[in-house]
Order: sequence, then structure tokens, then C-alpha cells
Amino acid sequence: MKANVTSALWLELLGGLLVVLGVLLAWLAFILANQTIDPNLDKNLLRIRIDFPGLLEGVARHLSVAGAWLAGVGAVLFFGAGYLVWVFRVVLGLAALFALGVWAWLALG
Repeated sequence: MKANVTSALWLELLGGLLVVLGVLLAWLAFILANQTIDPNLDKNLLRIRIDFPGLLEGVARHLSVAGAWLAGVGAVLFFGAGYLVWVFRVVLGLAALFALGVWAWLALG
């Protein structure tokens, strides 16, 4: 049940893409969190009850959480691709045995 190269390669590719997307979201969150705000813009937006620094901070926080999740899942896929292929094969084999067992139980019962 050794994982072949192509089945693990797709998981590694997906994991790498998720890590890159996570890094891009984290970079965008960092840029938004360190954005300098024009005092006149902030004052004008407060007149219509929009807290622009708070809005930027909230968006940056949500983007950083999404980036961290993407990078974490991507790292698990990238570094654990061989193990995941092995687990998928075991689970699919057990599911096939279960289906055959149900068929045999119904056919012979």
C-alpha cells in the first residue's frame, strides 16, 4: 500500500498552493493593519458613524485568521501527503469491504 508519486504529488501541489494563498492573505492583513489613516478621512467617516481604523483592524484580523488556516491546512497536505494517501486507501478499502459485506449479508441472509 505504498503511495505512488502521482497520488501524493497532487496533494503536495494543493498544499503548496494553499500555503502560498495563506501567505498572501497574511501579507495583505499585515499591510492593512499598518495602514496610516488620513485624519481628515477618519473625521469625515466618523460623521456617518464609520470607525475606519476599527474596520481596517477587523478586516486585517479576519484575513490573518483565514491566512493562518489556509497555510496550516496546506502545510498538513504538503508534508503529510504520503500519509494521507495511505489513510485514504485504507478508508476506501474498509468502505469497499463494508459494501461487500452488506451485499453478502443480504444475498446470503
